[in-house]
Amino acid sequence: MHSLLGYSWAEIASILAVISVLFSGVYWLIRHSAKVLNNAISIGTYPLQQQFKELTNTIKQLNGNFEEQRKSLKKLEDEVEEHDKTILLHDEKIKRLEERK
Repeated sequence: MHSLLGYSWAEIASILAVISVLFSGVYWLIRHSAKVLNNAISIGTYPLQQQFKELTNTIKQLNGNFEEQRKSLKKLEDEVEEHDKTILLHDEKIKRLEERK
């Protein structure tokens, strides 16, 4: 009968089968534990995720408001510039009229 390290081939096959079952069980246990831990983390951080989403939406809304304000300010600056030009023209006309007198 053939043997390896004093074990018969049947015994070696049985030992390998037991080792393979043990490794499969440990692998399943690690994967299952990782899934449970991942779900627990997701559930635990859900309120924080929601707050980040709300914060992001608020920041987007504020950026939109700032852009509207910037456009409004630019329009107001343009109008003020036009009024300044008009005032300067009126001042020149008044000076010319005063010089004629």
